[in-house]
Amino acid sequence: MYYCSNAACPAQAQQRLEHFVSRGAMDIRGIGENLSATLFQQGLVKDPADLYYLKDKKDQLLRLEKMAEKSVSNLLSAIEQSKERPLARVIFALGIRHIGEETAEILANEFHSLEALANASRERLISIPTIGPKIADSIIAFFRQEANRNIIKKLKEAGVRLEEEAAAKPEALPLAGMEFVLTGT
Repeated sequence: MYYCSNAACPAQAQQRLEHFVSRGAMDIRGIGENLSATLFQQGLVKDPADLYYLKDKKDQLLRLEKMAEKSVSNLLSAIEQSKERPLARVIFALGIRHIGEETAEILANEFHSLEALANASRERLISIPTIGPKIADSIIAFFRQEANRNIIKKLKEAGVRLEEEAAAKPEALPLAGMEFVLTGT
């Protein structure tokens, strides 16, 4: 398998867009391989964050092949709904190298915001179970790239949820430490 390291490669940008809208990531229904390619080739979308600004380009969307008023409306609605996806889905959707769905979930539970993850040190990342040096370096490299920081900034400005509340720790729950015995009668 070959890996293109050129982040400015148009084929890579289009693949990142396809990954971002995919079912396991932001799950934006109505944008498949063909439409994402068309949006990219027509210059309507240069990076995944541009999807959230398509509402300003409705006339251009209507001119695309197989796009009528109803399909454009459904598409824009699906994009709007995706703004509320959990943080883990956003982390996975960004396409950080070596970060799958499970690792994204671990990172979301640990950091609770994309900003906290972006500012995490290598030592802090490695201290998390299942995060090794290779994954930590990949995360740090991703957030160091200005293009990636710009995408995150645009996502934030568009209103995409980039943080979530921390779940209650088990020991802080009201029944913590109690034992119950239940019988069949």
